[in-house]
Amino acid sequence: MSLRSVFFVVFPFFVFAEDKAKALRGTPGIEGIDEPTAEQLTCSGWGELPPAPACFGGTILTSEYHINVVSVDGNVGLVDLQAVGPTSAECKGVRFQDDHGTITVENDEGCGLSNYEYQVHYCSDQDKLIIDIIKPYDVKVVLGKTTCPAAGEV
Repeated sequence: MSLRSVFFVVFPFFVFAEDKAKALRGTPGIEGIDEPTAEQLTCSGWGELPPAPACFGGTILTSEYHINVVSVDGNVGLVDLQAVGPTSAECKGVRFQDDHGTITVENDEGCGLSNYEYQVHYCSDQDKLIIDIIKPYDVKVVLGKTTCPAAGEV
């Protein structure tokens, strides 16, 4: 039997076979993902940050990020920032301003964040923060709600 004959006998079975296995390619829906990436998360809502204490955390590759809201008074307040990984940094009691979900950190110089260029967005409908890290590498990190550390813990 020639190779051509085998092809015509076997090929129709592949064409009409029902695929019950999950696809290895393609983008799954957000409902099937425990923690969506920033690209998969639809950021919506114009609400203010939740009242303090409110803590958010997330990881990407070998880095871990935490933002703990210490106090909020209208659209201003204080946060503790922490990055753990190859480029670590920590700031306590940093002033921020919330402008319709865009969080601007005002005094983060001198606490190890000079290597970072970043923007923070609060998605009030999803109750998550997105850190758009521009430097030292271009990546977005989703920070979900976490349990706040007890007073005095780091």
